[in-house]
Amino acid sequence: MWLRCRFWLLIVGLSVCGCERARRTDSHDAVPAAPIEPAASATENWFPEIAGTVLSPPFQHRVPQTPRYHLPAIMGSGVAIADVDGDGRMDLIAATLVGEELSGGFAVYRQTRPGSFVRTDKDWYAVRGLPMGFACGDWNHDGAPDLLTTCYGPDALWLNDGAGQFREITAEAGYENLSWGASACCVDYDRDGWLDLCVTNYVDYVDRDCQQLGGGQSDYCAPHLFPGTMDRLFRNVTGEPGEGKTPLVPRFRDVTDTAGLATLKGAGLGVTAADFTGDDWPDLYIANDQQANFLWVNQQDGTFREEAVLRGCAYDRLGRSQASMGLAVIDFNEDGLWDLFLTHLDGEYHTLYAGRPGGLFEDVTATAGLAETTLPFTGFGVAAIDLTQTGHEDLITVNGRVRRPAGVAEGTTREHWLPYRQPLQVWMQRSGPTFEPLAQQAAWLQHTSVSRGLAVGDLDLDGDLDFVVNRIDEPLAIYQNQVPRAGHGVTVRLRLPDQGGRDAIGAVVTLRAGQRRWQRLLQPGQSYLSSHAPVVQIGLGDVSAIDELEVLWPDGRRSRHPGGSVDREYVLEPLP
Repeated sequence: MWLRCRFWLLIVGLSVCGCERARRTDSHDAVPAAPIEPAASATENWFPEIAGTVLSPPFQHRVPQTPRYHLPAIMGSGVAIADVDGDGRMDLIAATLVGEELSGGFAVYRQTRPGSFVRTDKDWYAVRGLPMGFACGDWNHDGAPDLLTTCYGPDALWLNDGAGQFREITAEAGYENLSWGASACCVDYDRDGWLDLCVTNYVDYVDRDCQQLGGGQSDYCAPHLFPGTMDRLFRNVTGEPGEGKTPLVPRFRDVTDTAGLATLKGAGLGVTAADFTGDDWPDLYIANDQQANFLWVNQQDGTFREEAVLRGCAYDRLGRSQASMGLAVIDFNEDGLWDLFLTHLDGEYHTLYAGRPGGLFEDVTATAGLAETTLPFTGFGVAAIDLTQTGHEDLITVNGRVRRPAGVAEGTTREHWLPYRQPLQVWMQRSGPTFEPLAQQAAWLQHTSVSRGLAVGDLDLDGDLDFVVNRIDEPLAIYQNQVPRAGHGVTVRLRLPDQGGRDAIGAVVTLRAGQRRWQRLLQPGQSYLSSHAPVVQIGLGDVSAIDELEVLWPDGRRSRHPGGSVDREYVLEPLP
């Protein structure tokens, strides 16, 4: 059990973190060392699936079978990890459909004691449509994370009362999105201290009959049969005169048109926000299904310019659009530039775009060893985490087809989902740096499902990241991280006390130890339809002491904080 940085007594002792006045320093590149490679047989018990013993009552993403091939039924749903009641333990939020009608809702499971997640009748919330994804963030600076549920149908905003109970405030907050909402993320794009919302919208779907590849029996429709839609950007105006209420209710203004995002339509499924161009302002990256991806570059005046083609992250290396679903921000080669990993349809490789100086990108999938090994999979949720704490981020994707393989006949109602099931996949980062898939012998790698949402977070407070998967027509899965550690690590929480103590979403932490440097982004809004826990976890390998941690805060401030011991948590705040 790790020592926590808030005077918490966690079995073995106490730890206190310190701070010092900020000043900017230049960083230096580091050459990744060769990580330790686990034997295939050693991975059997890495991630035991524990949902059946820790969730009360059990949760299952139920999908109505009528209409049988309704496209929204195979696209969702997501999952989120957040501390909704402020007790220091991570809680779970998961979406599902309800009954045979095209409606649904989401459940909140609060971790009432370590290892016990409980849902009461008050923790079930209905939405007016099919729930898809989540974005979590404190939009009114009261210290409690609020919630957006995107939907096939109208989206909904939910205000947290601070004790983990939510009240819908969609109309009251001035928010409206009637398109097919998919992934969303929180981002302070104008650096005014208030979290805004970027929401992807999928296609303008109308229910119709479609056939299996090669003709013949019915199957789910392809997205290119429907018009694309506009993604939307909502500016948080809660802090402006006349907008705030008592109790303070978040207020949003749709700035899609004035910000420039209304100039293009797409089939948005994944979204994230990060400074991809090196100017300390957050840009927006949107993964489009079977269309060019978008990179909206922040112009620092409230507007954005789309530059994905110019910067090399719109298409694959042959200039082809791909069926982009989930995405992860990673610095896999430790050069201080953000890279992007995107999941795609089977028959297309998942793409790794390496960040290059000047805000450019290069498709390095083949040289990184990810091309051939990803071809058989239809990937959705994705995360980059250092599984063995060697100091190098690995990749996890959860998978499930959206079309039956050619020649596979339609099954009975009970067997409907069998042809769409696939196992999850893990790639370990090797020296080079390259990636190599874990052998599928382990039971947790052999289980097949139609998986969609994936979120990661430290559910048991032991210093490593567990992950949660929402699976179609199957119980929610919780994979507890039991990976043997090959090195040390730290957890970093970034807080803004002058903004209600909220998590500093969008902040970047750079950790230095000797000649090594690690850079990580605090951005829960990644993966697919999901929201990760708002913490940063950094594997350090054989490093036994930290020199310093530098933070680039969302408003552009920088601060430097003294280092110290490893295998613990640091809680950092901006310095005066």
